[in-house]
Amino acid sequence: MRLRNMIWIGLVLACGAGCSDFLDVQPKDKQSEKQLFSTRGGFYMAVNGIYNKVASTALYGKNLSYELVDVISKRYSPLQANTYLTALSSFDYADNSVQTGVSNTWTAAYNTILNCNVVLDNLEESDGILLTPEYRMLKGEMLALRAFLHFDMLRLFGPVYKNHPEAAAIPYNESARVSALPLLAADSVMHEKILRDLDEAESLLADSDPVIEGGPMASLENDQDVYLRYRQLRMNYYAVLALKARVYLYAGEQAKALAAARKLLTDARVDEYFPAVDPNKLLANQDNPDRVFSTEVLAGIYVKDRADIHSNYFSSEQAGNNYLHPRKNFVNMSLFAGETQDYRFQAWWRTASNESEGGYDFIKYEEIAQPAEKGETEYFYAVFMSLIRLSEVYYIAAESEPVLADKYAWLNKIRERRGLGALIVISEDDFMKRLRTEYLREFMGEGQIFFMYKRLYAAIPSDENGNDMNAYEAREEYYVLPLPSGEIANR
Repeated sequence: MRLRNMIWIGLVLACGAGCSDFLDVQPKDKQSEKQLFSTRGGFYMAVNGIYNKVASTALYGKNLSYELVDVISKRYSPLQANTYLTALSSFDYADNSVQTGVSNTWTAAYNTILNCNVVLDNLEESDGILLTPEYRMLKGEMLALRAFLHFDMLRLFGPVYKNHPEAAAIPYNESARVSALPLLAADSVMHEKILRDLDEAESLLADSDPVIEGGPMASLENDQDVYLRYRQLRMNYYAVLALKARVYLYAGEQAKALAAARKLLTDARVDEYFPAVDPNKLLANQDNPDRVFSTEVLAGIYVKDRADIHSNYFSSEQAGNNYLHPRKNFVNMSLFAGETQDYRFQAWWRTASNESEGGYDFIKYEEIAQPAEKGETEYFYAVFMSLIRLSEVYYIAAESEPVLADKYAWLNKIRERRGLGALIVISEDDFMKRLRTEYLREFMGEGQIFFMYKRLYAAIPSDENGNDMNAYEAREEYYVLPLPSGEIANR
């Protein structure tokens, strides 16, 4: 109990760290768990603290977005002077610095899961504190977030599911107590735990999430109720549907993945609430373009210092030994070969100023100027990073369709949104090559590319390899990260 209280003190103190004005709810002192959950504001403070942990550098603010998982998917050619990044890029999971980084991610994920469980426990004792829709919304969010975090630990540390669904994978923590838990089979984690939590989350959010009637900026009460606004920063109803499609596809259940994807893509409100990025506001706007395509993001995180990501890692002039960049000529001659009219090439890549011809800087997270009359919705995308994109749902539908022409049809819908012409139907192999290319272009800096390769158990051919000119065959020792030594010691 003492350890649990210590964890909660740290969480409460984190609630105000890195928050924007519209989410800034700061504790006045080190409240006990009981005091914290005695008020409506206390619940939202605790939940806000959990989402801040999700955005930490050990999780989606770095390791599970643009750095660790992108480096091991061969997106970049790190500088030799950075031994940590070069070790990652060569799948050297025995390196001490790599082990530390991986362990930090594991610990942060399970600590955040533990805190989700504490909120869930206290929700069951919240009679009279929260309105019924709020109770259902928060419970749905915490269940979905618990499933989301476990799923990424499964995708990172679990076996190649396609080959060994029965193999031991990860623990699934449903308790608010700190304890050693057994490793469960990957199939059990997927079907008995993750999908169970997502089914319940969907049911709870379906009649309580303000995003359904009011859109991403919705509020249950009024526009002044900051607790219930900015649903894109929460595990909202639409994000849960997309996550279910993602999980089913990873499990190889394409019919169910397609059904979940269609539930989103045939909902007229989804097109209304999450419209395609406007090229006029993107390409013709040099001051504050929406490079993260925020209108299409179903769920994301708030990162106050997002511009530092660019200067610290992706700027050829500022990043120093941390500089992450693909090998020369990869971006223009391989990744976007023959299709440099793609909005993603035009908006996310710039010729590196201090590189010889063929070098590109990745500028998705570069700082943008504040509008002259800054409104909260206008500048929102300057501090926003994606966790789940609507485009992924199109890719899931495309891959899951049984008819080849329908596969291309879904893929062409996204290509149209990116300023590209329609592809003609050729073959299954051609389609999968095109689909992989879409993942490489769309999810750069967001961590999904590694998980795509692992799910397919696919080789990384030289023309998809941003690290060097080699081809890398699919190997389990590449795609299955070892459990942290501390976790193994507790077995």
